[in-house]
Amino acid sequence: MQTFSEIIGASDYKSVLVTGCDMYSGFSIARTLLKSKHYKHVCAGYFHENALVHHLKKEGANPEHLNVEHAEQIVRAYKKADVVVIVPPVSEHSWSEKSVAYVLAAKEAKVKGLVLCSKINIKEMANMPMLQPLAKMEEAYDQVKDHMKAASLVRCSMHIDVLWLLRHQIASEHKICLPVRHDAKCAPMAEMDGARALCNMLFDPKHKPGVYELTGPETMNFDDIAHQASSAIDSDIGYEQVDHQKFIEYLKHRKEISDNEIHFIGNILCAISDDKLDKQTDDLKKLLGEDPHTVKGYLQKNADDFKPHDD
Repeated sequence: MQTFSEIIGASDYKSVLVTGCDMYSGFSIARTLLKSKHYKHVCAGYFHENALVHHLKKEGANPEHLNVEHAEQIVRAYKKADVVVIVPPVSEHSWSEKSVAYVLAAKEAKVKGLVLCSKINIKEMANMPMLQPLAKMEEAYDQVKDHMKAASLVRCSMHIDVLWLLRHQIASEHKICLPVRHDAKCAPMAEMDGARALCNMLFDPKHKPGVYELTGPETMNFDDIAHQASSAIDSDIGYEQVDHQKFIEYLKHRKEISDNEIHFIGNILCAISDDKLDKQTDDLKKLLGEDPHTVKGYLQKNADDFKPHDD
């Protein structure tokens, strides 16, 4: 296989398409690619045209509305790109096993490079309704990867950024409430670190295509996370395990992300509580070329967001 940098080096057009740009994961990757200037054209695939998509458009991205119900539309969009980065389009109303169309379209469009973003141990979590489509997308990736000049599967751990969704609760109630056992362990990573690592894989010829499993640098339980939060934002933060539905309703009330994203995160947290995301690797550090954010470091960097503000 070629490296992704070799594909781009040989292309006059130098185009990359990122799906899921109406969610923070896809937005982070597309924005990092735009800032890098390695690609002449960055296409931002989306389902909901929201503030994230508008921001990318202002920064120079070419927006592409994608819908799994119109697979031919996805193929047409992919044909404009040298490399496609598939961030699972969880925000789509039709998020289901049909979402494998996003992967299969890469073969039909004859894209040169393909990256699928997934979750660590996704096959062990395929019994969860919101995670099952992602497990099917991995199966589709295995079917098409040999048709690409470069293909990578990038699996991630839990994102520390889940805490950002609870920032108002942390600021006002001084506690982190999640549907996870207090002693369950994971190695949380910052979403922006994942975006930077993926982009480094696309730019740097020393990073070969393949399977990468990205986690944070520390394995910890949720009491540990609360302790780190207390230290980082100089406030006594506790941890409370709550009912899954209570967590879902809290995020729905905040109205910051789509219902599908909320349920997807809920399934991830259930998997952590079942000890299915406790793996820790050095892949993130290797791709970054430096130490990734710790939980404490992430919270210190964003400390103002976790302190009381007028709503």
